[in-house]
Amino acid sequence: MYIVTIQMIVHNKSNGQELVLEQRIPNACQQNGGLHGPLVTDSIRGEIVCASCGAVLVDKVEDSGPEQRSFTMEDYANRSRTGLGSSLSMHDKGLTTVIDPKNKDASGNSLSSDMRMIFHRLRTWDSRSKSHTAERNMKSAFGTLQSLQSKLEVSDTVIERSAYIYRKAVSKRMTAGRTIIGIMASSLYVACRELNVPRTLDDIAKAANLTVKELSRDYRLLVNRLELQPESYDSSEFVTRISTRVGISEKTKREALEILHKAKEKGITDGKNPISLAAAALFISVIINHEGKTQGNIAKASGISGVTIRNVAKIIRKNLEVNIP
Repeated sequence: MYIVTIQMIVHNKSNGQELVLEQRIPNACQQNGGLHGPLVTDSIRGEIVCASCGAVLVDKVEDSGPEQRSFTMEDYANRSRTGLGSSLSMHDKGLTTVIDPKNKDASGNSLSSDMRMIFHRLRTWDSRSKSHTAERNMKSAFGTLQSLQSKLEVSDTVIERSAYIYRKAVSKRMTAGRTIIGIMASSLYVACRELNVPRTLDDIAKAANLTVKELSRDYRLLVNRLELQPESYDSSEFVTRISTRVGISEKTKREALEILHKAKEKGITDGKNPISLAAAALFISVIINHEGKTQGNIAKASGISGVTIRNVAKIIRKNLEVNIP
């Protein structure tokens, strides 16, 4: 039996030295009696594994690579790390100022009486600045934004864009006389439109506990005053959502996407509600594939009336010459 020696180089960041660790393992595989195949290092589990038989040859291997962790607000509060990065979705952009209440310097020595008075005044002004009305409104607004993110399950990219749009609205004094949650929800809807994340007015209105009329009014105000040009949703984005709610098969869903693609090529989709187009394409595909789902099921899942689905489906069938048995 042969012995294979594995050398692992560990970097010592404190003094810049390198330590070479040697680990000896048997070259013969105990599973099949042959030689070990390629050796694979699993940095997550800290193991060296034989790629041929899967035997763990070395465990508890020290990872000498860079640290790759994400830190939460709890870690930041405990001051175990330097804190989170700068973000527009935080009321202070992540640049919080904290003045320690202990009257001691970095070495642990007590401050002089003059320095204690200076820091007392600094704490007073810092507290007053955080109790300003604008500061409280920002805390409320971005607290609402975090709540909407968890309800609607949107990405951090959408939240960052929403926060940027909301800050622009605040700078133009558009929040005066209007609700914070209304402007913030409208900013979120604009961000969803710009990044093509399929969230409807009804979805955001329900999450924000607003009426669609109120949200539409604030949305039009944002678009006009900030001169925004959000793109229309791609109707194919809603096919997956509706089919998942109804329980439609993958084959039927793919055929609905094909119907939408042909409709776009002929310009049938121009100026029409993307959700109604997706619902109508699914309705046609369900009939063709004998899926057994009714028009009422699709209407309930999409939030579009049955009459609208029938009318849009009739237009698609006529222009694409779709024959339904």
